[in-house]
Order: sequence, then C-alpha cells, then structure tokens
Amino acid sequence: MWLSYLLVAGLFCSMGGSIFIPQKLFGEVTSPLYPKPYPNNFERTTVITVPQGYRVKLVFWQFNLEPSEGCFYDYVKISADKKNLGRFCGQLGSPLGNPPGKKEFMSRGNKMLLTFHTDFSNEENGTIMFYRGFLAYYQAVDLDECASQPNSVEEDPQPWCQHLCHNYIGGYFCSCHPGYKLQTDGHSCQAECSSELYTEPSGYISSLEYPKPYPPDLRCNYSIRVERGLTLHLKFLEPFEIDDHQQVHCPYDQLQVYANGKNIGEFCGTQRPPDLDSSSNAVDLLFFTDESGDSRGWKLHYTTEIIKCPQPKALDEFTIIQDLQPQYQFRDYFIATCKQGYQLMEGNKMLLSFTAVCQDDGTWHRAMPRCKIKDCGQPRSLPNGDFKYTTTKGVNTYQASIQYYCHEPYYKMLTRAESSESARGKYTCTAQGIWKNGQEGEKIPRCLPVCGKPVNPVEQTQRIIGGQRAQLGNFPWQAFTNIHGRGGGALLGDRWILTAAHTLYPKEHDSPNNATVDVFLGHTSVEEIMKLGNHPIRRVSIHPDYRQDESNNFEGDIALLELENSVALGPNLLPICLPDNETFYDNGLMGYVSGFGITAERIASNLRFVRLPVARREACENWLRGLKRKDVFSQSMFCAGDPSLKQDSCQGDSGGVFAVRDPNSDRWVATGIVSWGIGCSRGYGFYTKLLNYVDWIKKEMEEEG
Repeated sequence: MWLSYLLVAGLFCSMGGSIFIPQKLFGEVTSPLYPKPYPNNFERTTVITVPQGYRVKLVFWQFNLEPSEGCFYDYVKISADKKNLGRFCGQLGSPLGNPPGKKEFMSRGNKMLLTFHTDFSNEENGTIMFYRGFLAYYQAVDLDECASQPNSVEEDPQPWCQHLCHNYIGGYFCSCHPGYKLQTDGHSCQAECSSELYTEPSGYISSLEYPKPYPPDLRCNYSIRVERGLTLHLKFLEPFEIDDHQQVHCPYDQLQVYANGKNIGEFCGTQRPPDLDSSSNAVDLLFFTDESGDSRGWKLHYTTEIIKCPQPKALDEFTIIQDLQPQYQFRDYFIATCKQGYQLMEGNKMLLSFTAVCQDDGTWHRAMPRCKIKDCGQPRSLPNGDFKYTTTKGVNTYQASIQYYCHEPYYKMLTRAESSESARGKYTCTAQGIWKNGQEGEKIPRCLPVCGKPVNPVEQTQRIIGGQRAQLGNFPWQAFTNIHGRGGGALLGDRWILTAAHTLYPKEHDSPNNATVDVFLGHTSVEEIMKLGNHPIRRVSIHPDYRQDESNNFEGDIALLELENSVALGPNLLPICLPDNETFYDNGLMGYVSGFGITAERIASNLRFVRLPVARREACENWLRGLKRKDVFSQSMFCAGDPSLKQDSCQGDSGGVFAVRDPNSDRWVATGIVSWGIGCSRGYGFYTKLLNYVDWIKKEMEEEG
C-alpha cells in the first residue's frame, strides 16, 4: 500500500505552476490527493475567480499540514487584491504552526489566489510523517462597491461616484444631487438645472448646494406643473441670499418668477420675498448667476389649493339655484331653475335646463341665465264666438285668464252635462306656457248653431197660395235654390242645406245631370237674396232610396247639400231643428210652409208662407183613390192641407220644409220636406217625413270633411 502511495507521490514531485478554476459562484479547493497525504517537494497556485461585482469568501474546513516555525517548510499562502492575506501551516485546533482556524478570508475584488507549498520531506525525529493536507470552500458574495475606497496599487481600482453611489447585487450605479447631471463616464456630475420639472402637488425647490453657496454661471429653469384646477402658492424660506447691488436692482444674480407666462416677481438680495399666490397651475422659476459670488442661494416650499369659483348669484327673484353650496371649486357645478310659470332664458334663447361647471381658471363655463315669465301668446280665436280677458287686458303671461263666449242668441257653447258655459269657457295661462281649461285642457270650446229660434217668428195664419208675404226673420232657415228651376231648402247647422232629392234629380228628366247648384240664403226678396251671393256646394248627398226613374214614387225624396264654407248666423239666417218624436205628426197640428214658388199663377218675387194642418192619413189615401192615382204614399211620407181651403205649396216650393213650433221648447222644428202633390191648391200636399230620416241626416253630417 505504501509502495503505491510513494509511486503516486513521486509523480507530483515535479508538478507546479498555476491552476485556474472556471468562474463559478461557489466551489471547493483541496490539497493534492486529499484526504490522503499530500506529496513532497510540491508547489501550485490555485486562481479562484467569481463574476464581476462579487467578492471571494474562503473558509477552511479541514487543515493538516506539517507545522514549522514561520511555516517555513509546508504552508498555504492566501493573497488577493495584490495583498498577502496570510501564510498557514499546522493542524486546526493545535498551537503549533499557524493554522487558519475558522477565519473567513475575503477579497475586495473578484479574484483570490491560494498557493500550496511542500518541502522535500516530512520527518519528525527521523520518523516519516504523513499529513492529509486541506479542504477549503469558497463562495461569491456581493461586493459593496459604494463602500470601496480607491487604491492606486490595485490592478483595477473601483472609480468614485462623485455624488451618490447605489449598490446592488453584482454591481452599482451613480447618481447626482438635484440640479446636476450625470456625465457620460457614469461617475462624475456637472451642474445642470435648465429643465427641472416638478409635478407633485407640493414640494421644495432650492438653488444648487443650498444652503451652501451656489455654483457660478448658472442658467436654471425650474418648472412646476400641477393638475388643472389647482393653483400654486410659493413660500420662500430663510436664509435667502442672492448677490445684489446697492444702487442697481439685481445686476449680478437674479431669481425671476413667472405664472402662465407672466412675470410676477424678480428677486435678489437678502430680503425674503413675500408669499406668492400664482392663481395658476403653471409656474416657472428662472435663476441666473454670474461668474463670481458666494451667496447661499434660496429655497421655497410650494403648495397647491384647488381653484374656487365665485358664489353663483341669481339675476332676478324668479331664478332658483338648486342646493346652493357655501363654496364651489373646480369641477363643481350648480343647477338653475325657475319658479313655476317662468322660463329659463339665455339671451333670447329658451332653455329646457341649465347647468354651469366651475372651470380650471376659477370662472363658470356659462353665464347665469334669467327667468322670464311664461307667455302663452295670443289666445286662439273661437269660430262663432270670441273671448274677453278676466285679468289685465292684452296680458297673455302666466296666470292670465280669459273667458270664451259664443255669439248669442245664434250660437251656444257645447258643454258637458254637468258643466256650465262659464266653466267650459274659462282658460288660464299655465306654467307650461299653454292656455288650458280645467275640464278640457288645450282644446278650445265649440260654438254650435242654435236651431229653431227665429228672432222675428211668424205670428198669424197666412198662406202661400192664398197666403201672405213673409217678413225678414220669420223663416230665417229658408234657402232659395236654382238648379233645374226654382226650389227651396232649409239650413241645418251652419253649413248644410236640407232639400228634396227631386230638385236635384227631377223625375222623368232625361238630360245629363250636370246642372249647376245655386244656393242663396239670408233674405225674403229674390232680388236681394241673389245680391248676397251664391254659396258654393262642397258635396251632395242623395238618400239611397230615391228613384229618379219612378215618376209616381217619391220614396226617399231627401237630399243634403254641404256648403263649401260655414255661414255666419244672424237674425235673418238661422238653422231649423229636426224632429225627435211622433207628436209632431198629430192630426190637425198646424205647420207652416214657406217658399219662392208660383202663387196665383205668377212667379213670386218674395218669400211667402201658408199655414196648413197635418191631415189624417186615411183622408189622403181616400182622396188619392178617388182620383184613381197610383202614386206611392208610404210610411216615410205624411200629408197636410185641406181640399176645401184652396191653400197649398206649389211648384217652386219643393225642397222647403214643413215647420212646426214646439210649444214645450219654443223651438221651430222641420217635420217634413215639400215633396209632391197634384196641381196647386187642389187638395192635399205630400211631404217627406223627416223623423224617419233623422239618423241618416246625422250620419251624413258627421262625415263632414
């Protein structure tokens, strides 16, 4: 066994030089053949390297070398950074030699050298001794470059950071004090204050080196930019020293303050400037120095305050500011409304609503509006009526009131059963600027024609044939028609003429039905009534039962003419009413027939009338049979007159009405239409029974376009 060891040891005798361990973060270093005894006459240097920015830390875990005084024979020598860190021999825990113990060896750089040396033999008192050598561990530890000092003997001295050094694992970096700029070498700093920007809502700004003297030849620009809606306040601190001259203001060094581009101060000397309120969110400080001086400079504390807007104030007593606050600041808003009955106005423009927002310059983004009283405008005119003010005449503003009324006695206001004309006609200007009625809202009332109420009713018994001339106002509903000859009719409402169908479509009339329809109203003289003018016809309605081709059948002999325009009612022009019950056809009931027809074999030039009794149906039927007539006398007809009286309607009276005065209502009612007869004043006259056609009449009139 020892023979083999001696052979191996012999191989190491001639070995030496250096061994470079690959760069790692940790590892171990041992003596040759460890843990077996190391060879004699041997020397080798192990170079331990870790990555840049790290130091080498070495610790021995096992150490067993030949002890000697001064470690002259066998030893381990450690060096780093061109320094000898020690020479060691002996055994751990032994007083002999110079063992390293638990000591930690640390380099300043990233390299450490371990040299192992042995002499030619290991004998003690003639006896050969065997020593196992050493086992050491190393690791890379972070180098705090900022704690290093420059050393001219170092192979790679660490450079200084001129101002501030910042260490991190594996390296470091430099920075400069405010107002200085790091140079391209990464270590040195040069004064640079030409573009300093501050954006925090508060902070401190000072000249370079404050409170030490500031450097010469400075051109500094400090800009403060805070959020919109904030205003900057500046407060200078003591000491304040900027070179000055007793006679000339700030000739050498000076500090200028600008807010929104406007100069608000220029300072030097030893007097601290007053506190400045910039009323802006942007402030620039310009600091200029010459090449000399030893003043200590300046420092200020800037703070911010949110912009305030002035308290909104109403321009009139009718404007209401909603939820008025004691103070308004940037981005706050207020809402303005008006008292009831008033309208928001911005100049001449009407507003539906108004909101104003506090801007970043301390002003409201729009001016306060005014409140103008609501104006409903001129009330709508009422056809066949008018209105009067119940408040100040001509004033149409909020709470003004008017009363609509109809032109009596010719028109009457349409009302609900439980209402009165006074209530229906009252309108008030509302807060919405609209005339309104308490019952019907915006809809204006209607003035309906009053029927059957002549101002000058006929008073005695006269006749047409054998009758008397009518006076103005006796029969104000009377119409004079000229279609296929003279005819009559009666006014219904204010735009309808009731007449006989045969006046429009005569029996046994073969010519084309293109005759013009002329209708005249409002007088008892033919000459005068025609002077008043023809009323154009908009529409003609013939009852569907009427048969023009059946000469002996006047069934459905009724027609309606719709006038193009409504007529204005008055004492000489009023409508007649329609019947509503059978009592108007009782035997012997006296009625009146008026017309412009033939009288005493002559054409009448004035309206005439006759008073006739309603005849018994059986008498009329017997009379027709006695004459051997085949004329149809239906239930939709009635007859009137008396053969012994020689009074009747005649040709030219057709279409006129049989009018009866209703004693219960004091109204005149049209119960029939002059339809047909046999000769003039030669017996009975036959009339279309209007009670049977009331529904058709109302339906046609409701279809008025």
